Amino acid sequence: MKYLLTGVVALTLLTGCGQKDKAGGGGSPASVVFSAADLPEVSLRKGDPASAGAALSALSLAESGAGRLTFAGSKVDGDKAVFNDVVLALPADTSGPTVSGPSDEEIAEMWSFMDTDGDGVADDGSGDTIETLKSQMQTTTEPAVPPVFKAAKLEFDGLGVFDGQTNFSLMKLSDITITPAEGSEEQSTGKIATIELVNPSPETAAWVASLLGKGEPAPFPEGTALSFDRWLVNGVNFNVADASGTGTFTVDSMHISDLKTEKAGLVGLSNLKFDFTEAEGSDVKVSLEGFGVKGIDYGLFSKAIESGAGANGDPGALASAIQADPANPGYDVLSLKAFKADIVGASVDMPSLSSSVSRDKQGRATKVVTDPFSLTIGSRDNPDGEQFASALSTLGYETLTFSGQGESLYDPDADIVTLVKGKNFWKLDEGFKLDLSAKYAGTKAIAAAQVASLDETADPEAMLTAVMDSLVIHNLEIGLDDDGMLDRALNAYAAQSGEDPAAVRSQLSGMFAMAPMLAAGTGIDTAVVTELATALSSFVTEPKTLTITLAPKEPVKAQAFVDAASDPAKKLTKETLGFSAGNK
Repeated sequence: MKYLLTGVVALTLLTGCGQKDKAGGGGSPASVVFSAADLPEVSLRKGDPASAGAALSALSLAESGAGRLTFAGSKVDGDKAVFNDVVLALPADTSGPTVSGPSDEEIAEMWSFMDTDGDGVADDGSGDTIETLKSQMQTTTEPAVPPVFKAAKLEFDGLGVFDGQTNFSLMKLSDITITPAEGSEEQSTGKIATIELVNPSPETAAWVASLLGKGEPAPFPEGTALSFDRWLVNGVNFNVADASGTGTFTVDSMHISDLKTEKAGLVGLSNLKFDFTEAEGSDVKVSLEGFGVKGIDYGLFSKAIESGAGANGDPGALASAIQADPANPGYDVLSLKAFKADIVGASVDMPSLSSSVSRDKQGRATKVVTDPFSLTIGSRDNPDGEQFASALSTLGYETLTFSGQGESLYDPDADIVTLVKGKNFWKLDEGFKLDLSAKYAGTKAIAAAQVASLDETADPEAMLTAVMDSLVIHNLEIGLDDDGMLDRALNAYAAQSGEDPAAVRSQLSGMFAMAPMLAAGTGIDTAVVTELATALSSFVTEPKTLTITLAPKEPVKAQAFVDAASDPAKKLTKETLGFSAGNK
């Protein structure tokens, strides 16, 4: 399975790479394209017939076997070339067997406690030696044999050498088959209808050329060097069969378009299906009708990856990117359609998900909207599903149906986030609805502190202080509307503990009633704690809608709560916080 997927990646990389493009902001879900068949046509750049031969030589295709590719026949016509019956020779893994588990040094340390007298035999009388311990704790895996990759046709268009750099406008592989090598334990097979790369940058084309040659591949292009108009794959069909289990994996199409200046114009995937049965019998089924994104900020994601790359990472690069555009989720529009998954004992169904971003004239994110969505979770008709169904039934559910929505506004100059009232919630049918609205400042500094914490030398306490000092609350409201969840939870707890639900409810109410007595060390006014405790006690006794509000006349720093706990003179009063709580 590993080599099958590795091979597919190798084939796709022969025609496509990452991308990065600077896009105008915003868009609607309709601007997302799931299927490659719905993409507009792309004009191919003109080639140079006079230098096409030199370009083929640079691509190691002047003759069969000049590089990693062999072919049965070829035809060159001006700036076009066609190769038939192509075979890609992947290099074998020469690294030798892989040992997984504790290292020899770690096992030697364990052994020192098992053989205290140093006679080379375990003290417990088992007769075990250190070699026995290694065989029990380490697994040795021989290198897998690379699969065989064939394509009925390899086509090039727009070949030529331009300003000393080899390039092409189209590279297309057709009727690709992936089969196990002779003698391989891997029995998985695969087919791909077509893979295309359109109008790559010279650096991207040079990287492809290095993959086709016999030498060490060149480093992957970075920054603006990584660019192309389109990369797409059609008709993926794998049959998986190895020691882990059997199954199928199919995708109608997947594509990346307009990858330039560290941003991808469009990314899409259509009709993914995965059906796998593990050797011990459990199975996984996943299907997705469509997934698409417009305006992926590849540069932001690459900086995030680099920032976590250990000692070689650069957290500062990510901090700078986030501070310049802290509300940026990394895309302009995201859309998902008909996601279903059967995993272990649970069945998940999400009909759709859609999110979009608005930007100002400088390209900074100013509004992120997630449209209303729903998610249903139920039990499957299998032994694991029976256990899950039993767990649900303790709360009185057969299925769980969640829904939600989100809308946030951001003022990049004032660094203020607003979570719009009534448009940010999570809801469980016949359970609860949790609403959140807020206005706060300090996102840039908070993000920078979080990124700085990735540095191993960072002081966690100093980072926390920086976050608390930067977060400034203008207002906050939390609303919890009970629709039976509290009763279900109390009844379930009472049933398991053997207690009376009414007694459990009374105990909780009593605990809240005692809260004001414990308020002295919090730095918060007793009146605040009393009002909160009264609201919570009322909610437990007769749940309606619990609402907790902070609406200070002057914005309050989060650090003020910390200071108040350590200095009675800085106590936060009900008036200072603009606090209210109730159950109505």
